[in-house]
Amino acid sequence: MEKKKLVYFAFAFVLAISALFGFHPAQSEAATSAKVGYVSIDSGVLNVRSGPGTNYKVIGSLKNNVSVSVYSQSKSGWSQIGFKGKRAYVSSKYLRMYSYLMDKKKVYTYKANGETFKSMYVGKYSGWDEWQSTSPGSTYLLYENNKGLYIGWRESEYYAEIAYPIKVGKTWSDGFEGSGVTYKITGTDGILTTAAGRFRGVVTVKSSEGFIAYYAPNTGIIKQTYNGKTISELIKVTTK
Repeated sequence: MEKKKLVYFAFAFVLAISALFGFHPAQSEAATSAKVGYVSIDSGVLNVRSGPGTNYKVIGSLKNNVSVSVYSQSKSGWSQIGFKGKRAYVSSKYLRMYSYLMDKKKVYTYKANGETFKSMYVGKYSGWDEWQSTSPGSTYLLYENNKGLYIGWRESEYYAEIAYPIKVGKTWSDGFEGSGVTYKITGTDGILTTAAGRFRGVVTVKSSEGFIAYYAPNTGIIKQTYNGKTISELIKVTTK
């Protein structure tokens, strides 16, 4: 276990864990007036109904992290969405209006300590998204629900990279026994430019060890610093 922790921390803080999270799915229904929402459930499926209430007929279902066009959200707790070319309804408490999962159709290139490496999606593993990193050549797992964005490894540990809901001041621990590492959201809705482009809605997360990571919606981690020095940065995003 101690060996795994040492490998993990070296990889996470020096190479930025192959640049986690970021998800940019296609909208289910194009509309300038609609926002993109993401199904956020712990298990099973989310019922889609013909009207805004449990008394309306179930006309379909959606899996976790599926993106939908959200046209309106009522005070009674229901969201009108696009579903199979028509309008339908789901409970608003199971929708998240942001996502930090990586886009499975993209290849992410990062630079850390003068070296470059890539991350690409390779498939599913027990419901998690599995990603391959060209440096150090290992795989890792990502999962997102209404409690946060998680990273893990096959038959091993996992922890929350970002705890939801996102708000300044929110704190959490990595959960590794004896590590004592905690994280805190210190900023939201920021703007940051890297070699890969200009990003808006950036969330800033600071660890108790002094590392600062910057995450862009639908793109993931774009930069990481330590003591004011950049140690990793997203430099390119391409389509497979």
